[in-house]
Amino acid sequence: MTTQQFETKTKTENIAAGKSEMFNRLNELKAQGARLITITALDHGKEMEYVYNFARDLDVVNLRVKTPRKEPMPSISSLYPSAFLFENELQDLFKIQVSGISVDFGGKLLTIEGADDTTLVKPAVGPAPFIKRFYGRCREACPGSVNAPKYIRQIAEGNPQGGYDTCAERAPLPAILGRVCFAPCQDGCRQEINDEPIQIRILKRCTADSMPSLRRKMKRAKPTGKKVAVVGGGPAGVGCAYFLGLLGHEVTLFEKGDRCGGAMLWGIPKYRLPKDLLEDELQARLEEGGVTLKTKKDVKNLKTLKKEHDAVFVAIGALDSYKLGVDGEDNKGVMDFRELLSLVNVHDKTPSIGDRVAIIGGGNSSIDAARVSKRLGAGNVVMYYRRTEKEMPASPHEIHGALQEGVNFEYLTAPVKIERGKSLKLTLQQMELGAPDDSGRRRPVPIKGSEYTVEVDTIVKAIGQSVIVPADFGVDVNRQGRIVIDEETMQTSLPGVYAGGDGVFGPSSVIEALRDGRKAAHSIDVSLGGRGLPPPDLEMEDFVGRPPNIEEIRFQEMVSCRELDAEERVKGFGEVELGYDEDEALREARRCWKCDWNE
Repeated sequence: MTTQQFETKTKTENIAAGKSEMFNRLNELKAQGARLITITALDHGKEMEYVYNFARDLDVVNLRVKTPRKEPMPSISSLYPSAFLFENELQDLFKIQVSGISVDFGGKLLTIEGADDTTLVKPAVGPAPFIKRFYGRCREACPGSVNAPKYIRQIAEGNPQGGYDTCAERAPLPAILGRVCFAPCQDGCRQEINDEPIQIRILKRCTADSMPSLRRKMKRAKPTGKKVAVVGGGPAGVGCAYFLGLLGHEVTLFEKGDRCGGAMLWGIPKYRLPKDLLEDELQARLEEGGVTLKTKKDVKNLKTLKKEHDAVFVAIGALDSYKLGVDGEDNKGVMDFRELLSLVNVHDKTPSIGDRVAIIGGGNSSIDAARVSKRLGAGNVVMYYRRTEKEMPASPHEIHGALQEGVNFEYLTAPVKIERGKSLKLTLQQMELGAPDDSGRRRPVPIKGSEYTVEVDTIVKAIGQSVIVPADFGVDVNRQGRIVIDEETMQTSLPGVYAGGDGVFGPSSVIEALRDGRKAAHSIDVSLGGRGLPPPDLEMEDFVGRPPNIEEIRFQEMVSCRELDAEERVKGFGEVELGYDEDEALREARRCWKCDWNE
């Protein structure tokens, strides 16, 4: 090919992206086979422009990302390992921070004068060890970027209380998360290849169970004189209030109920999350942050609240439920899962539901309703789900627990109508799976002539929750009725008003809500003149030797968590999981490969 032919066929593409969308663009380029050439930067004073240069076939692609100079830039070394050299060079040359570099030399990559033994280019005394440092796959899989490798090591070293503090740095509810988190970290664990991942969630619980008190002595920053209002006492609201309080702001949390907790309080059964422990940890964080709690305060107008505060964070939950859309669903004896769970979890009631209970739905809330029904004395509890077990959104762990307790499952079945007689007559229809819908799951299609009827005492509707934003809030909402935000800053359409949690993203997990609260606290603090919260850190000052014999660790058996027998469980609401004792925690923690160091 001649030079003229090459120039004719080669083109340059420039892509501009915000920091919030850069990884979407990077993933697209990676999928297209683009190779990283180099990373350069332009210093515009208060703003930096980073240029990521790629070769894609014969084309050159420049991804340009502008960001305020004082904000750390996320590393792309997890996608392009060679990027760590360019990113270290940028740190040295421009005195900026790149967070999460797989190998971070702390501004010493290019240092010559005054070099010490950590300088890559010119070690002062002998050869410098080439230390590789990673987040670890478990930490990368965690929505809150909790430093799981570190707290697992702390447990293994006999310092579980230090592990509690490590957890709380990123997600300040370790006792709660140790019981209810869906544990994406375990899916990322290297031991998952043997179907025996480190039991990271249970180990997190161990750090909390080791604490003589969940109330710690925390040092707060000097008062800033700024006032912040937080609306909603769920995990996003409490997390945001806690971090803002530590940063020195005067924080008031408004909760419309008489107790904090949100969906953790009303929606998670006591056999999974004891309510005294829930309230103890929430209260501990509010006290540590110096937060003023005002209960039974139903905020209606955000503009009025903003006039009285320098910033507002909105953390309302998904407080409405979807309808079945069938005739007769308003009959007596048909109840919403929120009603059932609230009666039991919040009001300590034991509603009479009879012996035969039908649960409509396939999520974790459906499982919770079914297992609660067993504890209320129902002998025949059947869950009806319109797809197969493979598509069921409930966690396998919860499904397994329900099966152990005698809950029955009917798949590929959907309700058609409900009639009231001496009992409820529930007409159902069998389904088959057709083409995928918008969610990517195959759409259930009714089978003609397959209807049949069962008689039950109670029907519980549990097909999901929706968000209702009060009209007087005055914020923009999307077609789903959720609050619209700038996902980079968490700010709503109202200046100075931020939002996160279920009211923005729909029903989500506790760890995702805590992530939102921390991210909003960072943005609010920066908007009020502060430096915000630190990004995830690789902590290069700590050296951790790689386990000497990975093969030996590989075949150590996972330590199973002790549980109540199924027959005992359904007699009451005692906690099913019993956690680890000290010896069990040590054995499980010491199975960790320490793959965040020297992998």
